[in-house]
Amino acid sequence: MQALRQFLSPGWVLGLLAVVLFTWACFALLAPWQLGKNDDLDARNARLAESIEAAPEPLGQVVESPADFVEREWRLVTLEGTWQPDAEALLRLRSVDGELVYQILTVFRSADGEEFLVNRGWVPVGENNTVPDYPRAPSEPVEITARLRATEAGQAEPVLVGGRQAVRVVDPAVLGDTLGHDLEPAGYLQLIGDQPGSLTPAPVPGIESGPYLSYGLQWLLFGLLAPVGLAYFAWSEMRARRRVAEQDTHPPSSAAPAGGGGDGEGGAPDPAGNDEGTPDPDLAARDRAMFDRYGERYDAEQRRAARRRDRLRQP
Repeated sequence: MQALRQFLSPGWVLGLLAVVLFTWACFALLAPWQLGKNDDLDARNARLAESIEAAPEPLGQVVESPADFVEREWRLVTLEGTWQPDAEALLRLRSVDGELVYQILTVFRSADGEEFLVNRGWVPVGENNTVPDYPRAPSEPVEITARLRATEAGQAEPVLVGGRQAVRVVDPAVLGDTLGHDLEPAGYLQLIGDQPGSLTPAPVPGIESGPYLSYGLQWLLFGLLAPVGLAYFAWSEMRARRRVAEQDTHPPSSAAPAGGGGDGEGGAPDPAGNDEGTPDPDLAARDRAMFDRYGERYDAEQRRAARRRDRLRQP
């Protein structure tokens, strides 16, 4: 019961709550967060690998439902139709190799009347965030090859930049309302190079492993180690208290932990600081506990302290 009361002290209770909260966060929040990012990265790598291996196909054969913009993202598709050069917007706050750029988003109307938002590529940001001149998209019918892209999440409300509508994320539904076109809301297209109307192509991510799996496993390990560490400290505390209780119940014949006198080179000093070394049961029990915990280091410290007192008492 006495040991139980010791672990119900405010310090131990707060420590237990902190360990429980940390362990819960590791298993319920931090590890799933990193492992989820690793799953997303694996899925993106699979889509990129498929896009590299597969030849371009007509858009209608690749996209059979709106979900295909997500599930088959980065696939190369072909599409016939005409650009709508007057329906254009900027994608701002993007960079390529550390250089700030504007990506140009233009509406493309297919031969069967469907309208898609197409990322034609990027141009560098001018001085004072101005928009430099860049070639307009051709107005005659063309066939383009582009990559499927899924709609981006985030704040998509446009603002005016240099007299043009500009957005931070690509959401065709929002831009369609702004530009006055009924765009496909599930996704958009990203033009590759050497196409009618293309600028410098927007970058395509590479296939990479990423650190998320190792981060997730580390959080799981931390969640396991936290309660194990708390249990170890509790066990150490109980063992030390049990040893002290046993020594108080069965005191040894000598008050000093390592066998020696009251002062000089031997045992523990008298708490009153006198030379007679009057036995003190509480001091002897404390010395025994300290000696059991720290061994010869404690005995050596006591001898050094006794020598310092002797030097101070010398005339």
